[in-house]
Amino acid sequence: MSEIHEIVKRQFDKQALNFSNWSVTKNIEYQKAYFDFCDISAQDNLLDFACGSGEFAIFAAPRVKSVKGVDISKGMIEIAQKQAVKNNLKNISFLCNPVEQNSFKDGLSSIVICRSAFHHFSDYNKIFDEMIRCCQQGGRISVQDIAAYQNERIDNFFEEFEKLVDVSHHKTLTKEFVASLYEKSKLKIKRQFEIEIELNFQEYLSHAKQSKESEKKISDLIEMGFKDPEISKFFILKKGVLFFKRNVFLILGEK
Repeated sequence: MSEIHEIVKRQFDKQALNFSNWSVTKNIEYQKAYFDFCDISAQDNLLDFACGSGEFAIFAAPRVKSVKGVDISKGMIEIAQKQAVKNNLKNISFLCNPVEQNSFKDGLSSIVICRSAFHHFSDYNKIFDEMIRCCQQGGRISVQDIAAYQNERIDNFFEEFEKLVDVSHHKTLTKEFVASLYEKSKLKIKRQFEIEIELNFQEYLSHAKQSKESEKKISDLIEMGFKDPEISKFFILKKGVLFFKRNVFLILGEK
């Protein structure tokens, strides 16, 4: 495994339960909206790259023919497997492996997805090529992830924040870069969508694990951000609860 693999594996093994219990991970409305965005149907065989603790895979399983999930973190896969058993799902299985080192057959699935994970990757082209390889001809490939802020200064601030919150964060990609993966691979882009969401700041910290040193740096960084007239616009206080604005990008293509 590469150094990045080791960092991601170690971090998510530590924070698997936190991530699984996060309100965003458990949000059924988000899962249903993504399911509909991808045109997933009862005839589909779904493959979930970087499936995490399996929430979307488990949501999809009763609604499709079969589901397979792959993730590098043993802690995440163990939670996914327990949830599948708890829900008495027989058409779902999980593999613990780096996503680009899987043993899946060519053209295995009619739809291959990757949600909220590309910001942990470094070898985007190799991983995207694997998604394509595992997708049958005429099948669909979808990526959903946080998107880079358009203003470079704002983006740099939040990149520093993200890396302090979760050391396995590598880089938030622009929506243009993600779309370029489809274009370079000659995939037909069926639709793209970008939405601004408001994330509960304290919940966001709690979905991962930070060192004491990182906690102090986060506190100092946010204090600096509040004083900045540009950066402070991305923070909102609702009834005493702090939120921050983050864009999410979704794209669906056809092989």
